[in-house]
Amino acid sequence: MPRSWHNRVGWAVILWITLSTVLNYMDRQTLSILAPMLRDQFHMSAEEYSAIVSAFLFSYTVMYTVGGIFVDKVGERIGMAVCITWWSIATMLHSVVQGAFSLGAARFLLGIGEPGNYPAALRATTAWFPKSERGLPVAVYSSGSAIGAIIAPPLIALITLRFGWRYAFIMPGACGLVWVSVWLLLYRRPENHHAISTATNITGRSWLSLLRDRNVLGLFFARLLADPVWYFYLFWIPEYLQRARGFSLAEIGLYAWIPFVAADLGGIFAGLVSDRLIRRGLGPAQARRRVLYAAAFFAPLSILTSRTASTGAAIALISAAGFLCFIWFINTATLVADVFDESVVGSVQGLIGSAGSAGGVLFNLLIGFLVTRLGYSPVFVVAGSLQVIAALMIFIFMRDPSRPGFATASNNALQGASL
Repeated sequence: MPRSWHNRVGWAVILWITLSTVLNYMDRQTLSILAPMLRDQFHMSAEEYSAIVSAFLFSYTVMYTVGGIFVDKVGERIGMAVCITWWSIATMLHSVVQGAFSLGAARFLLGIGEPGNYPAALRATTAWFPKSERGLPVAVYSSGSAIGAIIAPPLIALITLRFGWRYAFIMPGACGLVWVSVWLLLYRRPENHHAISTATNITGRSWLSLLRDRNVLGLFFARLLADPVWYFYLFWIPEYLQRARGFSLAEIGLYAWIPFVAADLGGIFAGLVSDRLIRRGLGPAQARRRVLYAAAFFAPLSILTSRTASTGAAIALISAAGFLCFIWFINTATLVADVFDESVVGSVQGLIGSAGSAGGVLFNLLIGFLVTRLGYSPVFVVAGSLQVIAALMIFIFMRDPSRPGFATASNNALQGASL
């Protein structure tokens, strides 16, 4: 296949995966938008809402690793279809909940299916794009999460005000089932189009043995610390805007999308800048890390959010935090594709994704405790500090795969017992 045609097909794949990521985040964001209403209707405290969010994050944590292994076993075509079918049905089940317990159960089911989207998307990117071109595709499909979060506030508010909150869960879930039908009909791997497959550094091994690799550990601890910041903004900002800033549901729909536009821009910025640094001669891993360190430098600015009296300034600071969060998501995901063989990228992405959502579970429980007793100020202090510590983990553990001796050391580290 000519390279130009290969690129066109690859970008068509990325755009369709972007839509799945839009649906992924719309489905999880719906509860965040409706949280003030449902908390009042079901008489839930902040700590009960925290437990419901944690139910999602708990299953999400476990299934991120399991989903990565599953996708590596069955491939991205079947893996993506199974995961999206599951989470779409789980989303629609939210429409029949009658209280806090059933809502928590529905969130738990949603968390089982949603994480598989990301290992599958990364496998598809690795199959269709060489290392020097992967930053932008990862940024584009990851931007779907911010797009979903952008359109969710006005769309969910509109559906709820017009038809009731139960339809706000039914409609996005139904769209997911349509997506799966088209995916199964059209997606094929590049070798089935007679494309040249790409080669990477390390031969595939047991996912468990990956824990012996320093680069896996660096990404694992970095995501454990950095991802909770995004989960805070994703699940708690509508609550913060209503409880601390006095927003109505309509005002949340009007303004809550702005930070996610900033997140989208951060993702595209991360992909473009790191890819450009590679073209100028930096190694892929070195380029991604430099962008991560720059993002961590500015992260503490978000501590000012709860200290400003201006709502506009608070929205701007939250937006800046979203911009920085997506720089982290894009570059850590692309580092996986840069460093590891295609046969294990799903497993590695699943493993570090589980670390991120595990951090989200712990931080979410802390948020419920702090908000109930002290308000939001200490939460913003913690959130503004975590990416700095995450950058330190990257600095301590990760090594440049282009340095002499790396391949031998990594292969030795990955020679462990199989599952």
